[in-house]
Amino acid sequence: MAKIALTKLGLKPNTEIKTIEWNGQNIEVKQYLPIEAKLDLISDIANKSLDENPYYNPARIKIFIRLEIILAYANINTKDKKSEDIFKLYDMFAGELGDKIIEAIPVSEYNFIISTTWDIIEGIYKYKNSAMGIMENIVADYSNLDLDATNIQQKIGDPNNMELLR
Repeated sequence: MAKIALTKLGLKPNTEIKTIEWNGQNIEVKQYLPIEAKLDLISDIANKSLDENPYYNPARIKIFIRLEIILAYANINTKDKKSEDIFKLYDMFAGELGDKIIEAIPVSEYNFIISTTWDIIEGIYKYKNSAMGIMENIVADYSNLDLDATNIQQKIGDPNNMELLR
């Protein structure tokens, strides 16, 4: 079987754009996001979805999936609003406009981002609870402790600390 040169196939990334009209404004929605941009988007969603514990909060995951997808695919500038309050920004896109933008994104694009985000988060949990992940955590915790024997000996040998010990 003879092989065909890739250049002869004329393959190009999809640059198609759908336009949505909202309050007299034309909003452009990309029909394809390059894979590198998708991976960055998924990574951002996963990182922003962590609570302070660190725990992946399912509500935060859903919020950031919707918001970050809308911001990645639509030509809406939110630079000043995004830094203010991400939850207020989400509330603005929780209604009809957000739904229209999501509907304009191809289902395969949308599903890829959602399923891959959840797969990555599940993989992180599996790793953290694996023997290797637990050992990594123990090593990190151990290295943060001040268990240097010489340092401990010096502290015990300090006359000021001896009073406390007695």
